[in-house]
Amino acid sequence: MIKNIIFDLGNVLVNVEYERFINRLKLNGVSDENYMSFFKGGNYRLLGYESGDISTEEFITKCLAGLNLNMERNEYAEAFNDMFSEIKTMSSLVRKLKDEGRYDLFLLSNTSPLHFEYIKEKYSYVNLLDKFALSYELRSLKPDDIIYQRTIEHLEIEPSESLFIDDLKENCDAAEKHGIRTICYDKSNHAAFEKEFKNLTADS
Repeated sequence: MIKNIIFDLGNVLVNVEYERFINRLKLNGVSDENYMSFFKGGNYRLLGYESGDISTEEFITKCLAGLNLNMERNEYAEAFNDMFSEIKTMSSLVRKLKDEGRYDLFLLSNTSPLHFEYIKEKYSYVNLLDKFALSYELRSLKPDDIIYQRTIEHLEIEPSESLFIDDLKENCDAAEKHGIRTICYDKSNHAAFEKEFKNLTADS
């Protein structure tokens, strides 16, 4: 029986559109080559910000210097947060599940302090979740095994009673190794998700 619903954040509860951030940088003189070189192919996660290895201040300092940006720190932070939008089908689901009160609702996300604080402030439905398992607080990233172990302990859940919804197959596969049932979410086919969700929670 499913008692816990665990949501991913990016491309599950909110759209992530990196192009908006990249375009903001281009307007400030950053070339595609510079961006890809500094972020190691576009992956800012490698700087260690989402795994809690560096602070927000250190992250912004590294970015401004590495990208040779003449931007104020708060201006860069605002640009870095300019990549999200609501996924209305999922925000509606969160509100519905919260109203029903049948499940404990959680979040497990690779994210950063800048992004998460911004999202919590802008998208109120995220705050309806009961507890958050955040990569920068757990000092680990999906799909590494350790983040699932820490999440199970942090959320105080029984894996067999838990359903995890993530948009990446490797993250779902890793969760299943720990006994957590999963749905790999494709936001372009929400109807298929609803059918699978209904089947997995039918006995709850």
